[in-house]
Amino acid sequence: MRATIALGRIDDGIGETLRGEIRTLVDAKYLVDALAHERAGQRLTGAFHDGPRGPRHGGEIFRAILPFAGIEHDGEAFSALVPTAQTIGASWRWHTGSVSENEREDLLAFFQSPERATPRARERAEYFWIKPLGLFLADEGKNRVGFLRDMKVDWIPARVFPCGYVAPERLTLYRLGPLERPSWWAVLDGTWLEPLMHPAWALPILRAYGVRETSDWPTAFPSIQVTRAALRERSPDQVSSFMPALNLQLVLEKHAYQNEVISSSLFGIDGITVQWRFVVGMMVCSIAAVVLIGAVPSTWDSFRIAASMAAGAGIGPMLASMLSIWKLPRQVVDPFAVHRKFGPLERVQRRRTHSA
Repeated sequence: MRATIALGRIDDGIGETLRGEIRTLVDAKYLVDALAHERAGQRLTGAFHDGPRGPRHGGEIFRAILPFAGIEHDGEAFSALVPTAQTIGASWRWHTGSVSENEREDLLAFFQSPERATPRARERAEYFWIKPLGLFLADEGKNRVGFLRDMKVDWIPARVFPCGYVAPERLTLYRLGPLERPSWWAVLDGTWLEPLMHPAWALPILRAYGVRETSDWPTAFPSIQVTRAALRERSPDQVSSFMPALNLQLVLEKHAYQNEVISSSLFGIDGITVQWRFVVGMMVCSIAAVVLIGAVPSTWDSFRIAASMAAGAGIGPMLASMLSIWKLPRQVVDPFAVHRKFGPLERVQRRRTHSA
């Protein structure tokens, strides 16, 4: 019964231009894996290969190259034939260099059996289908992709899990810096920002996908300098280890909050230590001077003037230290205030980065 399972070929439903760029991406990943079979080659492929731990799987590559690339299911799983030319694998165990010629045919028949696409089969294949891009990411069964490609197999039996990707009209690419070495930032829904870490890999796909690009940074966004600083301050997500997207509206609010001018005493400025002994000393000197002014005869004009000056010299620094008369940006007075105010909100928004 299992041998008679009929599997249909997936129609990716995308245009020829996008399909060509996806296949080029898959070809590039295949070449990275092939190059990394040799120790010397691993030194050239660090961004897309984990060296001794083996090649990166499709989900990692997808997330490392394209912005807002979370795996979000969009429909029920089904069994089908997946196009090899559009499937990113991670072949470290099976490739023609690791399988002897007398074993290849048996292994090929095993991998091409329709049973490999059934949910509970031994050595089954489970692949994520990023439907809008026509890209397939091998999860279970990622090792066989390179071998089947070497053997000129065009279709792989697999259990397919449809997944979505953000619509092109929701994304905008911003080109920053000099033309010869620009930086690229992707903004989702005018709110979330992720930099393109590997533009040479990502841009051809995003352009073929129909994403708009511009070099005009909107005035409604935080300045480029403020945005760059916020990107440097990010820390990896504790669960996924990926850098979270940047909420531009939140960056604006944080920047305004940090630079709001507030009143403070010297005692209230974090980082400035005012010695209480100094303040007490000034107070004692001032009180003593005032007492002397009242105690000495009125004819002692020079002494009374000197005592008045001493009292003023003591009272001035004392009041300057204690009264909230200093107008300073909040980030100078309390650099950690922004973390106390916005930290909980940032943690909540990290979990919602890819939603909606």
